[in-house]
Amino acid sequence: MRYGQRLLELFSRVSGLIAVSGILALMALTVVTVAFRAVGIAFPGTYAIAELLLIPAISFALVYATMQNEHTGVTLFVDGLHHRRFRLTLKGIMLALGSLFWMAVALATIREAIRRAAQGEMSPIINIPVAPFRWMMAIAMILICVTLLFKVLQLFLGQDDSINTPEKLENKL
Repeated sequence: MRYGQRLLELFSRVSGLIAVSGILALMALTVVTVAFRAVGIAFPGTYAIAELLLIPAISFALVYATMQNEHTGVTLFVDGLHHRRFRLTLKGIMLALGSLFWMAVALATIREAIRRAAQGEMSPIINIPVAPFRWMMAIAMILICVTLLFKVLQLFLGQDDSINTPEKLENKL
């Protein structure tokens, strides 16, 4: 269990770096585009590049947020429960049900990546293959599912220490 936790934390850090790199690349693209447009030079395809950069930025940011327990905000009711075992079980059930959504998204992403790769999809104007970006999103969705299922297992085993207890909430105030 501890090995799985460490592995997921490593994937989370790498995902965070990919997301930050995507955001930094978007920022650089925006600055360069605006600077050159100010002097009358326009680069064709910057919108297409920005769209492609958003895919890994958002997808891998979701992986990082999932590992940090920041992906959902349904804590007002659950964190107020005083019985620890019931609180962990309820949160585990909610997380398991929520992970079904992400599994559906992952499956749809994989199917779309396969379908579009077979078609040889290219981005408009700049003709960059879109398949690697679609597969990056599919990998990120799979990582989200694995992380969520691991967290569900932790909750059902009573090993999750990230739950805010009423005592922890009082100490934060």
